[in-house]
Amino acid sequence: MAVIEGEEWRTVHDLDRQHLKHLRPDAEVLAEARAGIERHRKADVHLRLVGGDGRPLAGVAVRLVQQRHAFVFGCSSGGTFADEVASPARRARNQHFLRLFNGTHAKCYWDEKWHQPIETHQGRREVGTFLAEIDWAAANGLVVRGHPLVWTVPKAIPQWVRTYPYEQQLRLMEHNCRSLIQAAGGRIKLWDVVNEMLWEPSLRNLPARDWPHIESTAEMLTYVEPALRWSREEDPDAAYVLNDYGLERTYTELKGVNAPQQRRRFVELVRALRDRGCAPDAIGTQGHVGKWFPMDLAWKVFTELATAGVPVQVSEFWAGVDDCPDPAGKSKEQIEAERVQYVRDYYTVAFGHPAVDHLSYWGGADFFLREGWLTSKLYDGLHALIRKDWWTDVEVVSDSDGVISARAFYGDYQLRWRTGDTPHSRALRFEPGRAATGDLHLG
Repeated sequence: MAVIEGEEWRTVHDLDRQHLKHLRPDAEVLAEARAGIERHRKADVHLRLVGGDGRPLAGVAVRLVQQRHAFVFGCSSGGTFADEVASPARRARNQHFLRLFNGTHAKCYWDEKWHQPIETHQGRREVGTFLAEIDWAAANGLVVRGHPLVWTVPKAIPQWVRTYPYEQQLRLMEHNCRSLIQAAGGRIKLWDVVNEMLWEPSLRNLPARDWPHIESTAEMLTYVEPALRWSREEDPDAAYVLNDYGLERTYTELKGVNAPQQRRRFVELVRALRDRGCAPDAIGTQGHVGKWFPMDLAWKVFTELATAGVPVQVSEFWAGVDDCPDPAGKSKEQIEAERVQYVRDYYTVAFGHPAVDHLSYWGGADFFLREGWLTSKLYDGLHALIRKDWWTDVEVVSDSDGVISARAFYGDYQLRWRTGDTPHSRALRFEPGRAATGDLHLG
């Protein structure tokens, strides 16, 4: 079967045994990650309840109920309002989606026939689905990830663009980038501004693409730096991410490329951009190429990427059943159970690493069954982790000084209490870097 340009990674080979030596056992890494979750993902809450007369309220029973995580647990396949009108199954699917995820994608490929192309034909821009994804996500309070603004692979640069000289191509790319940010109207605060620059040619070298196309840092800057500048001029309040794959396992021997080298190149690119005054706001690893990863490898990748000095995100994670590293003699049910455990472990490592602030699963087919009516075992396993184990719902009583104390995951909350038979509620937010202390006036 012919390999699609830009998807050569699908022909995966297990070539990286030398880079997988001396890794810690999964159990040791997971123990460190769970300790990291306690240390980095929670706040010590100390709030003094005060009445209308300014006096502390002792002995008041309150319930602190989490509504949403500060950490983004996303999935690329959110819904639209049109889905909900067209199909009860899709409506059910969307409700399942919202019960697990707090982030999604709005897809805006300049030209990629499988993923909502924006301008396959010159001047005929199709942004309806892109905007519909934003509308649904924004109405449901989800973090929206725009993906991607720039991707210099043949299938993602319209054929008509390539009929122009390079200087005009760059101007057309600028127009596409700026117009997408304007179309979003400030509702997308997180963009994959450049996709897969470590494996693909610069815009001007696209005609000579020879995958893996390893450009110098200086050459990558010829289009990555302008893309960051255009984007920030259009929306300086959004965050812009560089996103790539193949950073965990080495799976090709072509041109001597290996995963550790690609991680180093990524860090070097960010440092070069910082020297030019336009470092990205985060960098992303797609985390899906190759067999399932040992947990220490995932931890190592996050740690090495963090040396770039910006947050790390897992931008397109998935775990296929066909990538089970040791399937021999196992039933489909056994492999699926192992996949659920692998994904839960990977999420634990990502959530427990202090450099990571976002994890998005690519695609929804792994989560929803029977057109969306039912959830899969993978969905149920993640739901138990994210919305139960990593969730705060506690009842506390204020002490003699009116103080309530709790340990709570960062995120959005409702504080609930009663005055006689009358219920009351107050919205709160706890986030990293801000003290969860002070007076809370209930009167």
